[in-house]
Amino acid sequence: MRAFLDAESLTVSGLRTSIGVSRPTADDVLATLLDQGFVRAAVEQPNGERSAGRPARHYEVDAEAFNVVGVDIGAHKVAVVICDLRGNTLSVRRRSVDPNLGPAGRIGAAARLMKTSVRQSGTSWDRVRSVGCGITGTVTHGSEVKDIRNLPAGRDLDVYSLPGFDTIDVVAEVSARFKREVLIANDIHLAAVAEQWQGAATEARDLVYMHAGRRIGSALVIDGRIHNGRHGLAASVGAMKILGWPEAMANLDRQCRRLAGSTAAKATGEEVLALFEAAAAGNDTAVRTVDRVAEALALGASALVHAVDPDLVVLGGGLSRSGDVLAGPFQRHFAETALDAPEIRLSLLGDESVALGAARMALEDLEARMLAVPA
Repeated sequence: MRAFLDAESLTVSGLRTSIGVSRPTADDVLATLLDQGFVRAAVEQPNGERSAGRPARHYEVDAEAFNVVGVDIGAHKVAVVICDLRGNTLSVRRRSVDPNLGPAGRIGAAARLMKTSVRQSGTSWDRVRSVGCGITGTVTHGSEVKDIRNLPAGRDLDVYSLPGFDTIDVVAEVSARFKREVLIANDIHLAAVAEQWQGAATEARDLVYMHAGRRIGSALVIDGRIHNGRHGLAASVGAMKILGWPEAMANLDRQCRRLAGSTAAKATGEEVLALFEAAAAGNDTAVRTVDRVAEALALGASALVHAVDPDLVVLGGGLSRSGDVLAGPFQRHFAETALDAPEIRLSLLGDESVALGAARMALEDLEARMLAVPA
């Protein structure tokens, strides 16, 4: 199975060479994998291969028969990505949700979107082999979501867990509603995973990921793997009051509502977008507001860069799509504080980065189970 996953396709002779067995054993192995539905006859010869005689038949992984689902349960939206065993994206869907929704309503919205996505993607539930899910919050002990605002250093931070999610067994609740076992991880960590898998950091082994969205956050990838730390708090530099993250985001929210003439408790996504458009047009207040967020992010990035000396810094999240409006001041402030600063890249992924990272987590889980050798 590993040999087929590592190759575009294999002949029986190629399989024999890869796993070091006799021709009869290779024939038996292939027959077993065909019977299990893991491989199929290749639709086309690889690279337009031609032979003077009868060409050897090629076989390939039947990737479409093994699907994974990645789900993002966020504060303002739910999103679903479906991928096949090769990591090809089959479906991407998202839906806005009320930020005040409790656990039942929010998980239910995600479950309904997942069901619709599976049905309309042309796949089936029988082909969905693993489900991963990203949520806002620090995931500890497998199922507990810790709201770090309850810790002394995190008291002033913005929403770091979804309403009510720090009082439930998230894995049990999500799995029950999805009607299958679900893997859970922090959303920003999964966004970093997605960047390294299919985004701006595919060749980086060590990565600092900075997330700029309706809240700001960060993640560390070390030697190709997310670094969680002892309690899942690795990279939570926003809790360091000296960086000024809470004040920068509170000011952003306040200026967004002021620009829109809104009296609501929180700025909407449209109001945030309007402020960034005003900054791009040169509005002084908007420029200063964005600069304050950029400086706070840059200070956090600098702290992490000095700790791990990574190959790359990626700036992602919804606000990163403003391009130079945010990236310009971020790079300037970062250059002022970082020694021998690494390259900075903007995310190549959209709002579905968390769901895509969750799909990658589910895919790794599926492969591990498929390739496990019983004791």
